[in-house]
Amino acid sequence: MLSWLLGLTLALAPLPQLPWIPPGSELRLASPDYRKVYAVYQVQQRRLVAPAKPMPVAAATELRVIIRTPDRVHMYNGLSASKGDVWLKVSGDKISLNELLTRTYRLELPGGKVLPEVR
Repeated sequence: MLSWLLGLTLALAPLPQLPWIPPGSELRLASPDYRKVYAVYQVQQRRLVAPAKPMPVAAATELRVIIRTPDRVHMYNGLSASKGDVWLKVSGDKISLNELLTRTYRLELPGGKVLPEVR
């Protein structure tokens, strides 16, 4: 029960060192070595917009979530999940990136997904 409450609290709280994702920011999903970029999204008027079609990602693939705001770059570790979500590893817990972006940062996701469909 305590783990569930902590997970809910973290899902409704901003990411560490990232209190706001303003328009003009960019979100990238890349491989751990940064050689492959699976998806790029830009924040436009509180919506995430993909300028190019994202690459498919297999389930349980390690990812780096890179969020570039106008003043700095924030990086987080993640794991691809089913239905186009990413589980972020924050403070020892797993948090849904979709939930975080929609509930905490109030962003509209393209088609309700952050990642393309998992193969």
